[in-house]
Amino acid sequence: MLTSITIRGFKSLSDIQELGLGTINVFIGANGSGKSNLLEAFGILSAAIAGRVDDQSLLQRGVRPGVPALYKTALREEERIPTTITLEVQGAWGNDEIAYSVSIQNPINKPEPSWRYLTEKLEKNGKRIVSYSPRGKTFISGLSTMNEDILSLDNRSGLVSFIQGYQELNGSPREFIRSVSSYAIYAPTTSALRGIQPDQVQREPLGLSGGKLPEAIEDILDAQNNKFGDLELEEVLELLDWVQDFDIVSPSRQILSSSVPSLRRVIRFRDRWMRDGRDELSGYDASEGALYVLFMLTLAVHPLVPPIFAVDNFDQAMHPRLARALTRLFCQQVLSSERPRQVFITTHNPLVLDGLNLRDDRIRLFAVERDTHGATKVYRVQVSDEILNAKQGGLTLSTLWVMGRLGGVPDIF
Repeated sequence: MLTSITIRGFKSLSDIQELGLGTINVFIGANGSGKSNLLEAFGILSAAIAGRVDDQSLLQRGVRPGVPALYKTALREEERIPTTITLEVQGAWGNDEIAYSVSIQNPINKPEPSWRYLTEKLEKNGKRIVSYSPRGKTFISGLSTMNEDILSLDNRSGLVSFIQGYQELNGSPREFIRSVSSYAIYAPTTSALRGIQPDQVQREPLGLSGGKLPEAIEDILDAQNNKFGDLELEEVLELLDWVQDFDIVSPSRQILSSSVPSLRRVIRFRDRWMRDGRDELSGYDASEGALYVLFMLTLAVHPLVPPIFAVDNFDQAMHPRLARALTRLFCQQVLSSERPRQVFITTHNPLVLDGLNLRDDRIRLFAVERDTHGATKVYRVQVSDEILNAKQGGLTLSTLWVMGRLGGVPDIF
């Protein structure tokens, strides 16, 4: 699991120092405060450790491609404008501490298709495995052997990705690289979830916009044993009060108009309030909130979902109370899963906070704000005695947030 990240020179994140991370990390803040920038910084880190930072590698991780002039911090009141983006991350894998850092550059005046690596370093328990510095264009390595081909490695290709076959990377370093490089930002859309529009970024088992949701559900749905992955199916149905049950079927004109385009598989719902024979409908006609619930829970339980992932706008298309209940179930499943997962979430819905058990240190809430110079600042909202006393007095976390007592609210009144 990643335990901290440092970000310098990326968009509004001019200097975020060693932000401590938990298993589930929830970022709240005003629109434009920098929440999505945080998720994308992880995406750039993921692309860098995988070996290449270009538009295609970023798109595959859900990062919006951008020109260097927009990627690099350029705050008006900063004396010096950074020319590079620097990312440093630490993590705990098994009994080992793994650290990775990278600095990348791309000229603003004449942008290149791929960003150049200026520095890169991988460490295990404080001991360097491999590093690269532009000074003298030499590699400094802790590897037992060094292939001469590495000395001619193009500076648009990552060194850590190049050396994955070395024995020094066995165990936790290789698992760290695999987990970080598979990172993805999910931002589901209703049209992709309904199956009427192809997902622009297909991943296994789910596209980043929600594509292939029926196929992913089919992998984990066991109606005979009342299971949805590791969840009891009844736990899922409790969130969908109008749904009697659901399954995955081929498109049928009985539930889908001939004028509606569809993919290979569709979700079929049975509405508990409708008459027999008239109670079936597809994901095209179903409540979009039900689709978002199934999408989020699939992320929580499907074995092929990346071990580290993010969801931008977790609460989208959901009633506040539904978002609260889903948050509670989602967190419980992620924390109890036999497959370790680490999640980053942004939200604007106050009731999402009421679904968080902040007494559990694995769940962390962060407020994201711009300072007086426009730089994004991120700080953890701790469960203080004041908050606990307020909750005992009937004030929920959602109420405290709206009141401005947790930070991360727009100053527009």
